[in-house]
Amino acid sequence: MNSLTLYQPGESLFHRCDSRTKLALIVSFAICAFLFFNPIVPFALAVTGFVMNIIATGRYAWTNALTKVLVIIIVFFLIIHGFVNPLGKTPAHFFGSPISIPYFGSYSLEGAYYGLTFGFRVAAVALIALLYVSTTHPTEVVRGLVNLGIPYSFGFMILMSLQLIPISNREAKTIISAQRARGLVERTLWDRIKGLLPLFVPLVVSSLERMETMAMALEARAFGSKPKPTPLYEVNFS
Repeated sequence: MNSLTLYQPGESLFHRCDSRTKLALIVSFAICAFLFFNPIVPFALAVTGFVMNIIATGRYAWTNALTKVLVIIIVFFLIIHGFVNPLGKTPAHFFGSPISIPYFGSYSLEGAYYGLTFGFRVAAVALIALLYVSTTHPTEVVRGLVNLGIPYSFGFMILMSLQLIPISNREAKTIISAQRARGLVERTLWDRIKGLLPLFVPLVVSSLERMETMAMALEARAFGSKPKPTPLYEVNFS
């Protein structure tokens, strides 16, 4: 069965680290990625984050959906900035001819430079965040935030948001399989775009129903009666 959490059990160094250590790592990566306006620095950070994910979670590092989406995001930034960035002055050439499309003009080298910079920045921060959620048990996520002074209810809200990602992904696959069994047409890209609407409605409805059930379960268990619940295990900040 597919895991209903983003956490991947393991015994790596990152699994044994305190949650606050990995949060500090995320902040450090974000500062370094946005401090230098050069695609080489965020690219190096993204590669480092990807290697760290491979060390910690192995095959999951490149089979999860987030890693695949990051490639699309980088290409998206590269295309959009290349065509619409107002700082673009030097047109890019392909076999001696400038690259251009109607209504957007020519593709610029400066725009491509900015697109790579922003794309790799997003990838660097997202990959180190993936390392955090995939090597930190959900209860450790909440405990680390609480130890930093964040209210327990707020940390629990973040935890539930993270838990919804794999659950919603599983439900989306189930809905798509059911639609295909009923003759969903997917011959062209436009057919797939039109198929998103019948996917979106049942997914939102099921998510709202799940949240209502969870709210009733929390109330039945007196959630919030104790501001800081006692943890079962203590992990040192090291």
